[in-house]
Amino acid sequence: MSNNKYTMSLSLNVLNHLGINLYSNIPAVLSEIVANSWDADAETVKIFFNNGEIIIVDDGCGMDEDDINQKFLTVGYPKRESGNVISPKFERRYMGRKGIGKLSMFSVAKEIEVISRKDGILNAFRMNVDNIVTVIKEKEKDGDYHPEVLTVENSALKHDGTKIILKKLKRNITSLTPEYIRKRIARRFSIIGSKNHFEVFVNDKKVSIADRDYFHKLNYIWYYGEESSEYANYANKAVHKEERNNILKYNGIPYIISGWIGTVESSGDLKDGEDNINKIVILVRGKLGQEDILDEYTEGGLYSKYLIGEIHADFFDDDMLDDMATSSRQEYRRDDDRFVALKNFIYSELKYIQNKWTDLRNASGVEHATAILPVIDNWYKTLQGDDKKYAKKMLGKVNQIVSDSEKKSEILKYSILAFEKLRYINKLSAIDSINPENIEIVGTVFNGLDELEATLYYQIIKERTEVIKHFRDLVTDDAKEKVIQSYLFNHLWLLDPSWERVDGTEYMETTVLHAMNSVDKKLTPEEKAGRLDLGYRMTAGKHLIIELKRSERIVNLGELTNQVMKYSDAMEKVLQDAGYGNSFEIICVLGKPVDSKKDADHREKVKNCLKPWHARVVYYSELIENAYRAYQEYLKANEQTQPLIEIMNQLDFDL
Repeated sequence: MSNNKYTMSLSLNVLNHLGINLYSNIPAVLSEIVANSWDADAETVKIFFNNGEIIIVDDGCGMDEDDINQKFLTVGYPKRESGNVISPKFERRYMGRKGIGKLSMFSVAKEIEVISRKDGILNAFRMNVDNIVTVIKEKEKDGDYHPEVLTVENSALKHDGTKIILKKLKRNITSLTPEYIRKRIARRFSIIGSKNHFEVFVNDKKVSIADRDYFHKLNYIWYYGEESSEYANYANKAVHKEERNNILKYNGIPYIISGWIGTVESSGDLKDGEDNINKIVILVRGKLGQEDILDEYTEGGLYSKYLIGEIHADFFDDDMLDDMATSSRQEYRRDDDRFVALKNFIYSELKYIQNKWTDLRNASGVEHATAILPVIDNWYKTLQGDDKKYAKKMLGKVNQIVSDSEKKSEILKYSILAFEKLRYINKLSAIDSINPENIEIVGTVFNGLDELEATLYYQIIKERTEVIKHFRDLVTDDAKEKVIQSYLFNHLWLLDPSWERVDGTEYMETTVLHAMNSVDKKLTPEEKAGRLDLGYRMTAGKHLIIELKRSERIVNLGELTNQVMKYSDAMEKVLQDAGYGNSFEIICVLGKPVDSKKDADHREKVKNCLKPWHARVVYYSELIENAYRAYQEYLKANEQTQPLIEIMNQLDFDL
C-alpha cells in the first residue's frame, strides 16, 4: 500500500502556533474533537482514558479517503465556504469555521491515530509530531507530510464514524479523573443532551447539565429570555429568579442573546479546586468561545466577587459577517463592533444586578444574621423605631461584606458592639455612610471610637496585614529575594494599591511567556545571569510584565533599555495578534540603583529613558517601604483593635 495515500501540508509556524502551542490543557483539546463530532452529525461521542492514552469515538458520518485528504488533513479548510453551513442529517449549524481546531491535538499528544469508517469502508492513519517537524524543516517533497497508513481490523470501528487515539501524551493524565473531564466538557458546551440528539460519555458515564457543578450554588439568578428559563430551573436553590430582556442592537439590527448571570451566597463557592469560576463565559453556537468577559470591566465592586454566568451570543459567528475570532480561536477581537455591543450590554446588566444584589443582601441581612447567631433575634426584637431601622441597615451591610458563616459570626458580634456604642453616643446615622465596597470609609464612620475603629472590617483586611507583617519579619538581605519572588506575582497591590482584581486567561499567560522566552534567546549570558524570575499578570485591563533582578545585580542603563525595548516590541505584537489594546507595563524590580548612581537626576534620566517603552523601575527596599506607607492606617487600626479582639476571644464572647 502506498505511503502517499494521505497528504498534509502546513508550515512550521502554523504547527507551532495553532497546534503544538495552541492549548495547554486536555479538556480544551477534547472540546475541539467533540465539536468536530457535532459537525459530523454524531449522536454519541465516547471518551476513554486507557493506559496513558485518550480514545475518542463518535458515530458521525465518518470520512473516506477524499474527505481525509481534502478536509481533515487540509489545514484551514473553509468548511462553510463550500456552500454548506449546516450538517446534512440534523441540520446543525457548524461550529468549525477555519479548519484549524484539529491541530490542537498536537498540543497534548506527540502521536495521533485516526480510524474512520464511511459507508462501511475503513481508512486509518497515524501522525507523529516529530516526523512532521522533520519533514517541514527539511522541505522534503515541497514540505508535504504523508501520514503513515495503518491496516486495521473491521472490529476497530464497527459503525460509521471516527475514532481518534491520542498517544504519547505530553502531560500526565493520571490526575485527570473522569469526573474532572465530565465537568470541563459540560461547562464548555450547551448543546449536550437528548433534545439535541447529542450525548457525550466519559468512561461510559453520560455528561449532563449537573456535571457543571455550579447551578446548585446559585443564590440569585437573572436569565435572558423565556428560552433561558431552563437555567433558572436548574438553579433549584436560588431564592431570587428574574427574567431579563434578551435583545441587543448592533448597527440598528436586533440580536437575540440567551443565557444567565447569577451570584452565589459565598465567594468561596466559586473556588473549584485550583480553578476560579468567578467569571462570565461567552458561548457561541453552543460551544465555549471566550473563558471570561469580566476581565473587560475595570470597575468591580464587592458583588463582582460573587458573579458567575454564561452568555450565548450566536451573532458572534454569523455566516454572512466577517470572522471575529482571534487566530487562536479562543477569544474574540475586542475592536469588533459586535464585541463592543455585547460588552456594553453586559455592562448595563451588571450595573442593574449590582443594585439588585445589594438590595437583596440588605433585605436578607436580619434573616441571615439570626440564622447564624439565633440570639441576635432576641436583641433585634428589643429595638424600636429608628434604632431597629439602623440595625436592619447594619445587618444588611454586614451581609454584603462577608458570607462565610464562621467569619460572619465573628464580624456580627463586633458590629453589634459598635452599634451599641454608636447608639449610646447618638450617632447611629453614621451607619448610612458605610459602603461595604470601600472598607476605608468604615474607618471614618467610627472616628473617635478608637477601640472600635476597625471592628467591622477586621476580617476583610486580615490577610493583607498578615502579608505585610511577613515582609516586616523577613526584610533582610538574604530573605528579600525569596519573599519578593514568593509574594509579588500573587499580591500585585504591593506594587500598586489600586491593583485588586488580578486575572488573565491561561492562554494569554502561556502566549506572553512564550514570546518573552523568545526574547530571552537574544539576551547576553550576562543579562540572563542577572535575572531571578519573569512573570505575567493582568489587572484592571492592563497587561503586566514583571522581571525580578537579583538583588545584588547592578544593571547599567544601556543594558536595561535594550532589554525592555525587546520586551516592549514583543508585547505589542502579542497584544495586537490577540486583539487587545496597547495597555501594558513592564516593571523591573531591582536591588541596586541603575549604574550604581543614587542621585535624583540620574533616577529621572532612567525614568525618561524607559517611559517610551512602557517600562519603569521599582527597588526591593522601596517596594516594602511603600507597602507599609500605603497600608499604615490599616496596620494602625489593626493594632488598636487587637486588644478588644483578644479580650473577646478570651471570653468566648456571646450576646
